[in-house]
Amino acid sequence: MSLEIVLIPVAIALTKEIAEGISRKLENKENNLLILETRMKDEALLKQALEEWDCSFRTAEGVEAVEFASSVTNEVIFTVNEAGCYTLILPETADQAAYEEWIANVEQSYTRHLQQKVYQNLVEKARSQGLILEQEERLRDRSIQLTYILNR
Repeated sequence: MSLEIVLIPVAIALTKEIAEGISRKLENKENNLLILETRMKDEALLKQALEEWDCSFRTAEGVEAVEFASSVTNEVIFTVNEAGCYTLILPETADQAAYEEWIANVEQSYTRHLQQKVYQNLVEKARSQGLILEQEERLRDRSIQLTYILNR
């Protein structure tokens, strides 16, 4: 008897939500800030994704704690919202379309790292539960199909 598990790329499942999150931008007139929502929650994975884009990482406690250095033109800040997701904070003068494209790219990198983490956790847990990996296949849609033998 064998058990098949298919890991579908998280990006496919989250595409709609990511697009909605980016489009739900808010303008904070009082602080002259532009805020773009994301679905990213894991700080370590966000840092890895940002490293792929040659970016450094820092957080602020809230929108009121945000201050942009006037000499830095490409500075953005992430803060954590009430739902535990990272929010991208930009100066009001930022090129919104360019940053929406950039954050979409960062979220794709984040999603790849998240999928890899889920895959590693699944393989480790299956091994600890006594399942024997019979076959691992990477499909055209970037999903991974794992076939396990139940050893009972």
